[in-house]
Amino acid sequence: MSGKKNAPCSGQAGTARDIPFAAATDTQNVSTRRVRRQSNGTPYRVTPSAGDPFRIVVGGRVRWALDRLRAANDRGCTPITEPAPRWAAYVHSLRELGVEIETVAEPHGGEFSGHHARYVLRCQAAPDWKGGAEC
Repeated sequence: MSGKKNAPCSGQAGTARDIPFAAATDTQNVSTRRVRRQSNGTPYRVTPSAGDPFRIVVGGRVRWALDRLRAANDRGCTPITEPAPRWAAYVHSLRELGVEIETVAEPHGGEFSGHHARYVLRCQAAPDWKGGAEC
């Protein structure tokens, strides 16, 4: 090989002929699809361990994860007991909304020993069917 090729953003300007993967940066194919906000979903009233209650609206898999955490109580949920493709992402989304969730690292043995996460809801969250103004 004659040398390493650099990406166009690395300070070396090039054309699609000079750098094979630069063709994607030369195109103007920008998606016109708008990002959908979480305005449609289920409202929940969250009562943190400290502070005032507040209202969140969640839908889809994030809502599913919150419901599973609520049902598990202090036992918590693991990706092993509650299979889902992106538990960490659902928990991250809930934490960004202010929901208190503790992550407990648990070791496990076997051929592929290591550890896994157990997520435990550390605040009260209940469906807020009244909706309306902020809590």
